[in-house]
Amino acid sequence: MRSSILLLACLTVVHGQTPHVPSFEVASVKPASPSASAITCSGGPGTSDPGTWRCSNVPLGFLITQAYGFEAYQFRPNDPCCRGRFDFNAKVPDGATKEQFHLMIQNLLTDRFHLKLRHEKKEMPTYQLTLGDGGAKMKPSAANAPAETEDPWAPPEFTLGKDGYPVFPAGRGGLAGAGGHYHWVASNLSVEDMVKTLSFHLGRPVIDATRLTGKYDIDLKWWIDVSWLLERAGHPDEAKDLPDLGRPGPTLMRAVQDQLGLKLVSGKGLGDLVVIDHLDKVPTEN
Repeated sequence: MRSSILLLACLTVVHGQTPHVPSFEVASVKPASPSASAITCSGGPGTSDPGTWRCSNVPLGFLITQAYGFEAYQFRPNDPCCRGRFDFNAKVPDGATKEQFHLMIQNLLTDRFHLKLRHEKKEMPTYQLTLGDGGAKMKPSAANAPAETEDPWAPPEFTLGKDGYPVFPAGRGGLAGAGGHYHWVASNLSVEDMVKTLSFHLGRPVIDATRLTGKYDIDLKWWIDVSWLLERAGHPDEAKDLPDLGRPGPTLMRAVQDQLGLKLVSGKGLGDLVVIDHLDKVPTEN
């Protein structure tokens, strides 16, 4: 009896404790100017200004995707609930990690917009990533190769090559597209990292079945129909007026097979979808 009382007391103390919730030291949120056109975001952990985070004219759907790390198949940033654009200005506590930073944005969306979301499982098309018939063609990274760091808000710098594909500065990597021509250069990359990027660009879950556990350097080029992208995004009229974008290249599935020695096999499985139950159109006052 005595031990049961002590156990109950301990459980009461544990459940009565309020866990620390990461939050910005100061945060300002206001509607974006109707005349604003460009979306700009800068600062935060991993950037040249880790103590200050600013976003201007940013759609809430984009911010939700970044804060929670949702895949393209999980959540549609252009959903009518999340098209409102706002300016954010926040002071980030010293020493905050990227994980804590993302939690701060999540909590800001909850506090100021009363964001409520939930996950639900649904059967949907998937891809399984397997080894190709000839085995992987990727170059293993050097044992002491540092992991690439990048500004999560800034697009990579690039110029256009004669073939129409983006070219990155010497020694730098990134993923960028122009006129339907996409180029992805990365080092010290795990297959888990590859799967996340492939899921985003294919718009469906990609399941790793390669059993590869190493880190790799990749240089991948592919082509995508921009008119299809515009139609998928709900802008079919813009797709009709596109100029000639040059000679098409391989599809992403073909590029993965020919250039990486991997294979994407179509199938079906359960996907984790995100549903927004509530999101205020106007934030609470600063």
